[in-house]
Amino acid sequence: MGTLTRRSLLKSGLAAVGAGTVAMMGRPSSAEAATTQKVGKAQTFDAVIVGAGCAGLACAIEVHDQGGKPVVLEKMGRPSGNAIFALGSVCVTGTRLQKEQGIDDDSVEQFYQDMMKVSLQRGDPELTRFYAENSAEAFHWLVDKIGVKFKKIIKAPYPRFGRIHRIDGEGITGGGMLIRKLLAAAKARGIPVLYHTKAVELLTNLKMEVTGVRALTPEGLKDFNAKGGVLIASGGFSANREMLTMYMGGWAANLATRGSPYVTGENIALTKPLYAQLVHMDQFHGGPIVAATHVNPADILNAGYGIIVSMQGQRVIDEASTYVAKAKTLPRVTKENRAFQICDSNSKNPQLAGMIKKYTHLNSPFYQAETLEELAKLTDIPAEALIKTVNEYNDALKNNAPAQLNPPNTLKTPYAVETAPYYAFPFEGGMTATFGGPKINVRAEVVNTEQQTIPGLYAAGNAAGGLFYNDYIGGCQLGGATIFGRVAAKEMVARSKKA
Repeated sequence: MGTLTRRSLLKSGLAAVGAGTVAMMGRPSSAEAATTQKVGKAQTFDAVIVGAGCAGLACAIEVHDQGGKPVVLEKMGRPSGNAIFALGSVCVTGTRLQKEQGIDDDSVEQFYQDMMKVSLQRGDPELTRFYAENSAEAFHWLVDKIGVKFKKIIKAPYPRFGRIHRIDGEGITGGGMLIRKLLAAAKARGIPVLYHTKAVELLTNLKMEVTGVRALTPEGLKDFNAKGGVLIASGGFSANREMLTMYMGGWAANLATRGSPYVTGENIALTKPLYAQLVHMDQFHGGPIVAATHVNPADILNAGYGIIVSMQGQRVIDEASTYVAKAKTLPRVTKENRAFQICDSNSKNPQLAGMIKKYTHLNSPFYQAETLEELAKLTDIPAEALIKTVNEYNDALKNNAPAQLNPPNTLKTPYAVETAPYYAFPFEGGMTATFGGPKINVRAEVVNTEQQTIPGLYAAGNAAGGLFYNDYIGGCQLGGATIFGRVAAKEMVARSKKA
């Protein structure tokens, strides 16, 4: 047996490495293999933006208009975030449109107070106040710089009041039109929007300052350097079942997806390795949906007529609850996350005809029958259970005791289910968007678990955490995306000039 020397050890060690040390180590992990892949030649920009949604495109346009050079990385073949599904409401106050219509019964302070109340005082106060104070300017930017057209304001009950500015979709969703307008504005400025380019890693220097993004492109991995910083505008994690289970529980993963199926949590996956402070991870906006056809039955659920029953024919939710509460409750009280809105042909029901038309137009099944027995057969609900539930409900109304039912019915003016034909509209609880993500400050900078900013890292829109908790006033998501996307742009351009 030969003598072991340092040279022989090194030689044998290198040979083992060259052979892959298969016997001892096995194959390298996918993460290890990825780091050894050849990375294409890097390009340098003032700002690298992950996600071609409202926040990302608003940021890119503002970077350009501030004199910077932006690039937008979009993992899909077109903008595919939640904005394209949105009705297109922007919640703001103090606008020219309000003034033109004589709407002057609001203030920034009242708007701030209402936003905080809706968030149960858990929304970040500084972010909320910043939103309220800058909302009108963001609206005017959309009109004057982007060319977005808005409809006449229709005043609504608390907390929307005269704040809801609805985008004219001209035949498509208002959110979809907003993205079209932003894309057109980006194209007119020559801003590169790179599709099929998925951000897989944030690049940092030895001080853990974010310096760019590594992305998977059709040609392979490529680095995009950012002198001013990186904006995460990829949306939340509403379509990522693993993350929903991890942060909320299995019941949440059973919710139907109301928005985009491609909002899968890059805001968490990219920022968590940098110790970003993740907040409000169990919070989300929900609503009813028919998953197979994407019909939104909120109108019939909010009409105040009829009852909500499970597949077993039992009432499961207080019909006076908001459509958000109904959607969030359903997967907790039914294993199927599926129920029916049962109503009759009461001529006063303001939404029945419209809902029949909507379900029919979108080829979404609903059921009509002359008797409850027949309706039960059509819906596969046990007939005896359905009839018993309807009779108990009607009796409680006759005795002025609907609040004593289980669950209670607390509608101010409930109506009996007694006039044929009877209708059953199926629906599921759905998730619209998550509220959780890396915490930001009023400069859209991401902060870490020690409450310090992560230099060069920004987040906006549903990718950011801190602004929303519990619920939000309708239209604040697009408003927040616009406001903080543009804030991030100004910060990144200023930072790039110091680089």
